[in-house]
Amino acid sequence: MTRSCDRRLLFPIRSATALGVALALLAGCGGDDDNGPTERQVSVLFEAQVDGQDFTCGATYSNVGIGQPGTYQVNDWRFYVHDVALVKSDGSRQALDLDQDGVWQYQNVALLDLRKNCGGGVLPSNAVVKGAVANESFTGVCFKVGVPYALNHINDATAPSPLNSSGMLWNWRGGRKFIRIDGTGAPGDVDRATAFHIHLGSTQCPGSDPNAPPTAACGYPNIAEFCLDNFDASRDHIVMNIGAALEASNVAFNTPDTASGCMSANSDPECIPIMPRLNLDFTYVAGAGATPEKYSKVVPQRLFSVHKP
Repeated sequence: MTRSCDRRLLFPIRSATALGVALALLAGCGGDDDNGPTERQVSVLFEAQVDGQDFTCGATYSNVGIGQPGTYQVNDWRFYVHDVALVKSDGSRQALDLDQDGVWQYQNVALLDLRKNCGGGVLPSNAVVKGAVANESFTGVCFKVGVPYALNHINDATAPSPLNSSGMLWNWRGGRKFIRIDGTGAPGDVDRATAFHIHLGSTQCPGSDPNAPPTAACGYPNIAEFCLDNFDASRDHIVMNIGAALEASNVAFNTPDTASGCMSANSDPECIPIMPRLNLDFTYVAGAGATPEKYSKVVPQRLFSVHKP
């Protein structure tokens, strides 16, 4: 989508021909006699909840997952989205032309950072995706969680913001963490407290050097698409409920010698109940020579929903 109609003509008019072109451009942009602007600004607002409770960094939530004690504390909540589009009643989509703000949005990618204050003072945060869309009626929204391949594996040392966020990087070959939820199960219990995180990203990205881009596409891109109906961008919010991703997990237990919680590894048993609840099919392989186990994504997904204030 171009935005030429939002800008004044920047070239000097030096001839009758140039004047005619200028007048034609202005006519195409619309004026007082038109039916209104051809596009409008939209802000898609996200919010975080844990099983219906608003997220506060460092707060402890009860009855998360299965098993006891079921208490869970979240200390980091960030995720990337891309290909955000509004949906018409006939199912057709209109891509949101993201504002290139130099901080939270780049090309078609946006970083949502919902931490606000995580014990170290107030942090820069962002809960909105902003851009322009055709001035039409829409009834839904679609977006993908993750970073597209072409941008996921660029060098973070030279990458533009928000792709240069070191806290969202695995390594050059592996790319970015699409979702970063850092949490602790049974916090405050000296005997049971367990680090239990959700780090989503691409896996099986080929190559021998972790400090170089992959040599081919990743075996498991792990990019999930979400579409929500009955969404009015002018007033509704999109809720991300991490409790839905953890509903079948014991957050106070982690298999020894594996990553804390689920970090997308196909050999990690903690990922079996989580990845399908991130709207992804998951293949679990217990070890070399083991038969792959297939787990289909949970339908309907409940990670994201529409909140009408």
